[in-house]
Amino acid sequence: MEEKKETSAVPAPKKGGSKGIIILAMVIVFLALGGYAMTKNKNSLTNNQNKIDFDLYVMSQCPYGSQAEDAVSKVVPDFKDYVNFNVEYIADKQADGNFQSLHGENEIEGDKYQLCVKAKYPEKFWRYLDCQNKNYQDLKSSFESCAKAGGIDFIQIKTCAEGNEGSELLTKSLEKAKGLNVAGSPTFYIAGEKYDGQRTETAIKRALCEKTGNQPKKICATLPQDKEFTAYLVNDSRCKECQTEGLEEQLKTVFPKIKFEQKDYSTDDGKQFYQKYQLTLLPAVLFAKEVKEAEGFSQVENYLQEIDDLYSLAIGASFDPSKEICDNGADDTENNLIDCADTDCAGSLVCRRETLKKLDLFVMSQCPYGVQAMNATKEVLNNFGQNINFGLHYIASELPDGTFQSLHGQGEVDEDIRELCAVKYYSKSYLDYVWCRNKNLQSDWTDCAANFPKIKACFEGSEGKALLSENIKLGNELGIGASPTWLVNNKYMFNGLDAETVRANFCQYNKAAGCENTLSSSGGAAAGAACN
Repeated sequence: MEEKKETSAVPAPKKGGSKGIIILAMVIVFLALGGYAMTKNKNSLTNNQNKIDFDLYVMSQCPYGSQAEDAVSKVVPDFKDYVNFNVEYIADKQADGNFQSLHGENEIEGDKYQLCVKAKYPEKFWRYLDCQNKNYQDLKSSFESCAKAGGIDFIQIKTCAEGNEGSELLTKSLEKAKGLNVAGSPTFYIAGEKYDGQRTETAIKRALCEKTGNQPKKICATLPQDKEFTAYLVNDSRCKECQTEGLEEQLKTVFPKIKFEQKDYSTDDGKQFYQKYQLTLLPAVLFAKEVKEAEGFSQVENYLQEIDDLYSLAIGASFDPSKEICDNGADDTENNLIDCADTDCAGSLVCRRETLKKLDLFVMSQCPYGVQAMNATKEVLNNFGQNINFGLHYIASELPDGTFQSLHGQGEVDEDIRELCAVKYYSKSYLDYVWCRNKNLQSDWTDCAANFPKIKACFEGSEGKALLSENIKLGNELGIGASPTWLVNNKYMFNGLDAETVRANFCQYNKAAGCENTLSSSGGAAAGAACN
């Protein structure tokens, strides 16, 4: 998995904006910008007189970047005589000279401190990272303690990070990332070539051995080899939306030696396979039992269900081949009801009634991409004024005991409820509370609620829970699992983070005052970033 500044995840098999592949969100998401710039260096080392370059691009408070740094840190001691290990950072420099990063100002400050340590104490850099990554969510709290633990002069580093030198170091680092179109944290380059393999210690060592001519010999000669196994990919050729190319590529990053065998439900063999393994939704992925011996097994183990002699992988599939397909002009269920006339299609986007000038946003309140989308609504709503009917919805699941589950935990559920309480009691100004919270979701929510006194009682009582229960129904009915997801006119779904993307999609289906304007854009960065 990786995080991107306004990036796009590889499309999961889905209908419209349906829930993406769960395992890819929970394990590894290969985020594609479409053609990273790359300078290939096919020359491997034959001696230790020359070193190859290893460049890791991260956001300093990204959990996946932190995990990657931890893995690389374990590799450094064995390969330091053959590899130049380097870390660069991902953020944006604005026209006014200020910096902007996905995880806020603290991340920018963390970037600068780490760059200053790298510049002034290169031999102590990885130890400093190891220390900081123990609490990567709050780097600021460990600037001084990690410096002292590593024998680093904190005053020297502080002066660097908080002065012009820190800004200059960060500017140069961002230029390197920009030069390669790097936006995903983490992104690896080994000997000038982008590395998309596993991020485990062993996998990284294998990749380095390949580039160094198997140096150091003692390490490279003793690396274990990965296990080859078969994965059965069950699909239905009638399902236009069930594209699995991205899924296959992502699984290859977890299991380099995976071999796929295709099964089509539309054939007798495919239907028999579907029935034998008690499948319900497609696409489905089933692994042969040899997967247990593959190096990446631990990454998917919690998402596997044993069925007879295979393991079924939970991927959040949504297509039921036994139901009516709602837009193919055929009576798939043989009940004399075609497409939208069949009750199977009641919740289908293609069959929903269009409501002009309607815009709905589905988010997780603590998803950084959802936050960006919610912030973009300020410019969008100011642009269209009374010519748009906006609705805000949250993405969560209600459990049988009446509690809720959301990707970012109970804190996100609580914030969803508070914001819905604001919607109910402050319909004209609730977004002011939302935008205030978005500035720092880790701060005390009561500061932003000072002008919204009714939120507290609503949140602490049963009323707020009832609001969330009702609010999440539409998203769950439509199978929406990606934050943010936009819905135009109750019918047309799209993803985007910036105001211009929202304007363009809204105006594609509506003629309204404000469509003639051009709003703020992300400057060409991919618009499909999401938490899912």
